[in-house]
Amino acid sequence: MAAYVGYDAMYRDGIAQVMPGVFSQTVEFSDISYQSARKEARETAFTVMSSLFNYFPADSHVQLQVVNAPIPADEVGRKVFFEPGERATAGLAEEYNRILNDKMREGVSNLVRHRYLTYAVGADDVDAAVPKLARIRGDVEQTLARIRCSSRALDGAERLELLQGQLRPGSRFEFSWDKLSPTSGARTKDFVMPSTLDFKPEGRSDCFCSDGRYGAVLAARSFGSVIEETYLASIIDLPLPLNVTLHVQPIAQSEALALVKRQIDWMDKEIIDEQMSAVKKGYDYQILPPELRFSKEEAEELLDFLRNKSERLFVYTGLVYTWADSLEELDRRVQQVTSVAQGCTIGLEPLHFRQRQALNSVLPLGDNHVTVSRYLTTGQVAMQMPFASQSLDEAGGGYYGQSKESGNLVLCDRKRLASPMGFVCGKPGSGKSFSVKREITNTVLAHPEDEVVIFDPAGEYGNLVGALGGANVELAPGCSAVLNPLDTADVADRADAAKLAYKTDAVLALSSALMAEGREGLPERDRSIIARCVGEAYRECARDGRLPTLGDFHAALLAQPEPEAADIALRYERYVKGAFSFFNGQSNVALDNRITNIDMHGLGQNMRVFGMITALEMVRNRVMVTPPRPVSATVKTTILTNAQ
Repeated sequence: MAAYVGYDAMYRDGIAQVMPGVFSQTVEFSDISYQSARKEARETAFTVMSSLFNYFPADSHVQLQVVNAPIPADEVGRKVFFEPGERATAGLAEEYNRILNDKMREGVSNLVRHRYLTYAVGADDVDAAVPKLARIRGDVEQTLARIRCSSRALDGAERLELLQGQLRPGSRFEFSWDKLSPTSGARTKDFVMPSTLDFKPEGRSDCFCSDGRYGAVLAARSFGSVIEETYLASIIDLPLPLNVTLHVQPIAQSEALALVKRQIDWMDKEIIDEQMSAVKKGYDYQILPPELRFSKEEAEELLDFLRNKSERLFVYTGLVYTWADSLEELDRRVQQVTSVAQGCTIGLEPLHFRQRQALNSVLPLGDNHVTVSRYLTTGQVAMQMPFASQSLDEAGGGYYGQSKESGNLVLCDRKRLASPMGFVCGKPGSGKSFSVKREITNTVLAHPEDEVVIFDPAGEYGNLVGALGGANVELAPGCSAVLNPLDTADVADRADAAKLAYKTDAVLALSSALMAEGREGLPERDRSIIARCVGEAYRECARDGRLPTLGDFHAALLAQPEPEAADIALRYERYVKGAFSFFNGQSNVALDNRITNIDMHGLGQNMRVFGMITALEMVRNRVMVTPPRPVSATVKTTILTNAQ
């Protein structure tokens, strides 16, 4: 059975001896958002891929692959996006996981997509091959980095796992280098080969059966007049297990020029024969068969590309491999693939009686056993972009919707960003509140250690906070909640001087907001008076063993001799006496719950700014203060504001 796999040895560092004198290495590279990119970005990607293919010498072989591998069957529909965690959110996490698992089926999120570049070179032995392959690997990684495409070389175990995934789809990889020893007689092939391999299942010649699973390899036999850049992306985005393989064999430039010249010479001879025949028959010798005329024009254009436009010629083979649990399902998948390819003017056909050679050709070994090929230029090869739409699927991240191109889930962990803060902007009805509610839910479920504080001027987050087990604090006339701007509970761990400085700064901010109502700034004289009165209010109340309130601050202002103090006191009077005096008292609000919603929809327009600044001061100090917890623990507070 081992003879059916076309390689001789696999080394720990990932180098494979394909045959005597030929060694290969595989590099995995990431996806980029090509389909949704701007024209300039797509042109840059095309230029980079062209330079990548032009880089390889004529004595090398290049194999480009995109593999859609299904996630294990026991994980389908059971992926845990959010751990149940706290009792209050366990039910919500379970329901959220169910919804996202259902969403996964709408795209290709149940498939894991990988991209590989395998290159093979000739060498006398593995020691001679190592520096050659290392130099190519470095140049390939540097070239791909120009389009922000990360890449890395696979080690031996990873290449064996990739081989097993194609030979025995769905099987568990259990290989270990410790299982190989001189006395065991085992080879790496023995761990990746299927137990049975039938290349004529039920008498058919266009597929094969490997350990009960059926597979088929199709070859690209015909192309349209123009190769579309969406050709590969259209096939890759199918929600099917796939292996799309492109074999590219560079041709030496001198040999390519000689080949094209021979073709032109042959066509010139054909033209002369046609013209001589026309003269003998008595009609215009300049009238040539259209096909011959077009072929001559294309050949001359190709010669110009090779001579003057940095184009090279390649022997190209395109293969598509898919598999299924039954022949009926395999036929349906093959039909899907061929239909999509036909829409891109690509003719895919099965390889009858050559499935063994085709299977070895789609393995990431850098060796092509299929003779169905054609000549393509650098531009025609580079146009077949292996990139589609970059998936954002970060473990532990929150759900942000589905990709427009692929339908995949968009999962992002904002904590990994250099600047994780954000603003939700949009016109009425565009979904701002929904977006914020989703962000709250993501934060609560994905990051159990985080605190969430919500400023709710419209009173629309109370139900969500209640469902999450949080606390709703309503600030409004007649409510029991009182928020004292001069309370020092939020800066209790600071020195007395620091407490006074923080609270003086808070009162100055409040006063500036009040002055802004009249479109006036806060003069320096007023600032000095306010700072003096804040200090006096704290000193006076300290004698009674209590914290000052707005009433105490107001009384201190009235006791000052300056007329400006009376003016400031007049501005604060409505918050000390009358219907707006519910900020004049000792605080009974604390941020001791993990989720706190400060509901301000009951505040009038005149009180909204005052209440917002007072609450913001409390939350700001909460962010800056670390509570007495073990040193290894940190508190990270997320502030979500629905600005009106």
